[in-house]
Amino acid sequence: MISEALLVIGLLVLVFLPGLCFVALFRLIDYVADDELIARVENGEFRSGSPMRRTAGNRTERAPNRSPPAGEEVVCRACDAENWDHADYCWNCLTELR
Repeated sequence: MISEALLVIGLLVLVFLPGLCFVALFRLIDYVADDELIARVENGEFRSGSPMRRTAGNRTERAPNRSPPAGEEVVCRACDAENWDHADYCWNCLTELR
């Protein structure tokens, strides 16, 4: 009698626990998607420290308003692209600058 009850309880746990975990995970993802910080990042309120923006198709596109100030640039010997003076690698061809 007790072993049959434990078997039924175990079977119910195995049947319903994955569904409950899925619902809990789905609710967590929905909660995180409505986070204020994520919304602020998507709206562009935060900027990365990177001076350049690369896209998948075009590696030579500069990020808007992020060009290095005059006198604070290093020209790459391989592709003649202007880089920030503290950059270790060229943003265009990824050649080591120093």
